[in-house]
Amino acid sequence: MKPQFDFAKPFSYVFDDPLWMQKILIGGLFQLAGIFFIGWFFVAGYAARVARNIVAGHERPLPDWEDLGSFFNEGLRLVGIVIVYILPLFVLVMAIMIPAAVFGSVDNEGLRTLGSLLSGCVSCLFVPVVFAVTFFLPGALLFAAMEQRFNAAFDFRRIWPFIKMNIGNYLLAIVVYLIARFIGSFGFILLCIGVFFTMFWSILITVHGFAQVYRLAPQKP
Repeated sequence: MKPQFDFAKPFSYVFDDPLWMQKILIGGLFQLAGIFFIGWFFVAGYAARVARNIVAGHERPLPDWEDLGSFFNEGLRLVGIVIVYILPLFVLVMAIMIPAAVFGSVDNEGLRTLGSLLSGCVSCLFVPVVFAVTFFLPGALLFAAMEQRFNAAFDFRRIWPFIKMNIGNYLLAIVVYLIARFIGSFGFILLCIGVFFTMFWSILITVHGFAQVYRLAPQKP
């Protein structure tokens, strides 16, 4: 039978590793260091390594926290990709909101109306654009992680057909991501600090979901 998307595995595979608690604790500390931004690089690089291990079929895909330099370098690349994707959104909002705020503050009815219209344009444009970027970005990061190249995240002629050909599994991976985000929020129960560890676990859950999409693709990109 053709392999099917395993919806339960993303939530359980971490615990198959006998050192899972140690790895989650270290990952949670790097997640905590994300408050100072630098921790995100290590977490992103680690997640990319996990994704490749899952695609390769490793029984225990969680690597040891040893190759920190490699994690940091790859994480730097992945965080850079995210910034490149979201920066145009920020520029778009600022390009509209700043004139809207200026027009709204002047003592002129026509300009204030124009300011209100510009603010409405932001709402109309921002939501669908953010949705499109949020939908496409995991695929871009998946390509960058698999090929370990910055430019791979912007190879739209390959990424979009890949998403379309595997849309069912891709949507299941998004559902896994949404559930993982909900699980990650439970860390607030543990005196708030626990959220960093549950958030790291939620990242690993999400990684498995999207790595499955790549591994199960009938035609590799």
